[in-house]
Amino acid sequence: MKATLFLYMSVVFLLFSCGAKHDKQQPGKTSNTDTVVQRKLDSVPAKTDSLEHLAANMVASAESYRNDGNTEAEGIFIDAFIEALKQPKAFETDFANLKKYEIKVLTADDGRLRVFYWLSPYSGSMWHVQNIVQYKDENDAVIALSFNSLYEDKDDEGSPTPFFEHIYALNTSPQKTYLLTGYGQMSGTEPYSVSHTLVIDHAKFSINKALFKTGKAVKTQLFASAELKEDQDKEKLIAQLAITYNPGGKTISYPEVNETKDGSVLTGKRNVLTFRDGMFK
Repeated sequence: MKATLFLYMSVVFLLFSCGAKHDKQQPGKTSNTDTVVQRKLDSVPAKTDSLEHLAANMVASAESYRNDGNTEAEGIFIDAFIEALKQPKAFETDFANLKKYEIKVLTADDGRLRVFYWLSPYSGSMWHVQNIVQYKDENDAVIALSFNSLYEDKDDEGSPTPFFEHIYALNTSPQKTYLLTGYGQMSGTEPYSVSHTLVIDHAKFSINKALFKTGKAVKTQLFASAELKEDQDKEKLIAQLAITYNPGGKTISYPEVNETKDGSVLTGKRNVLTFRDGMFK
């Protein structure tokens, strides 16, 4: 009897000991798994961040820019946004979640070209507007790029980067030609108006085609600015500077400006060019 009881107690003790050891090992095993998962999460590249998160970082970086001049946050957002705009279904997406960061969109009258734009958080009295072009070609392939990258002199900090107000598709073939009109600000006292032609030829984009003939000169853009006087209304001056296009008559109207010792001054006259044979003249 004693032998049987002793044997029974030995078995119970052995089972209890094994169970206790097993229980002590479980937390250690779980901890190792958590560590592996954490390493995998830490290794996920930053490119998986949402566009909205990157846009928020860009806006929030304005203060640090004033302190150290770092513009990296906007560059990261632009690169990610361009890649997103290149995706097959992106042309049908309005990216409404970016509107809270003042990122807006303008669509051409033929519906095949869009420009997403915002005032750079690093702007001062001179405006630097970021314009991202998205184009859907005849084969429904989607292309996206930064408008600012199209300037020939990439290092020119004074290159006008306007708010575009209108995009018109011009009747040209085989290349596509768009007329973009808008306005901007060179300084707090010098607003301007500008018009560009964007030529798309076999997926190659250019704003450097000289398609404006004014007198004997041939230009790649129309540009007009004037000094804002102390007693002038800024909005009224911007309206007077506006470059306008009439699709029916294919005419573009722009203000005449004289350069004086006191700066650029509007004469009150407007010149008109007509689009024919692939050029405004």
